[in-house]
Amino acid sequence: MTEKVLESARKALEECRPHDAIVALEPLVEYDDEDVDALVCLGIAYVQAEMPEKAVDVLSRADELVEMHYVVELFLGRALWALGKIEAAEDRIREALKLDSTEPEPWIDLGRIMMQKKEYRDAIDHLRLALSHFPDEITLVFLHALVLYRLGDFTAATEEWGRVHRLQPNLMTAISNYAYILLLQNRVFEAAPFVGHANTMDPDDYRSLILLGELRYQSGDHEGALECFGKVLDLDPINIEALSRMAVISHNAKNDVAAKEYLRRAELELGRDPESWRGLCSSYPLLDMQEDYVDCLIRWTKADKNSAAPWVILAHEYDKVGKIEYARNTWRVVFELRGYVKCRCASCENEKRIPYNSTLGFDVYSDLICESCGSVMRMPASMPID
Repeated sequence: MTEKVLESARKALEECRPHDAIVALEPLVEYDDEDVDALVCLGIAYVQAEMPEKAVDVLSRADELVEMHYVVELFLGRALWALGKIEAAEDRIREALKLDSTEPEPWIDLGRIMMQKKEYRDAIDHLRLALSHFPDEITLVFLHALVLYRLGDFTAATEEWGRVHRLQPNLMTAISNYAYILLLQNRVFEAAPFVGHANTMDPDDYRSLILLGELRYQSGDHEGALECFGKVLDLDPINIEALSRMAVISHNAKNDVAAKEYLRRAELELGRDPESWRGLCSSYPLLDMQEDYVDCLIRWTKADKNSAAPWVILAHEYDKVGKIEYARNTWRVVFELRGYVKCRCASCENEKRIPYNSTLGFDVYSDLICESCGSVMRMPASMPID
């Protein structure tokens, strides 16, 4: 009878029917609270049903009865994570990974926890190792792209979003993120088909409208962009990206009253999420507000802990105005956060990522020789903003 109940519960879990599994298993566990298989199965069901407190209770009981159990460690970690006990959750998931590194789940969970903790430098090393084991695991590629984006390494992130799209062509998040990062690099012609695909799949989604608006803006169709961003604001009146672009378009149209109002509204919403900083900061130089631009970048570095993206832009700004010591110190932060120095040859466009050693350092003002074509790589001009 017990085996039949367990078999029925496992089937329910496979079919994502956790509540049916719970109904079957709770009497079994009440009858025999030392049945490890039943406890583990019930714990998994509680995790699936988003009942983490109950999951922690039964899985902790299972943990006391068995030694070093992969499934117990993994799902106990997930339950603790759901309760916000992230350090304890990480310990459990790391233990699961030690017990069985042949499954992608603990690699994925640990990567997600590192992302949540904004430990991007550690995450990049972890995900590279994970991908060496599971090169086509879409969630790992997805996470890798997100981490590279946070590190401001857009060209590498673009390659990863391309991989996600190839692995799952109709995944909306892959299409929209791929189009978005291409537009961030002003790669309009490459982005256009993906923007079109996103708008075909979901034309009323605000993300699709933002992409179409940005594509039109970069293509010089400001009236079309204005229409798109207006629709975005109808759906989401506090969308910073739309408000910021509306401010720039109004400024270009010599409507300074409207530009100031849109900018004011955008600034009021600043800080809701890390991406809000990018949307606003990029508008200031287009509004001829250079001091505000630098101030926004500095505030962004404080708001988005461990993200190298704002530091890269800030370093370029300091170099541009000749603040060499400020730039040198800012580049050092970039290297520390990334764990590597990214260079691109202006002649052949070959990119190189040099491992960074904080003890040895790296002189940002010493030119390099391109290993691919032999050209002189002028520094720091050869360290790209993307």
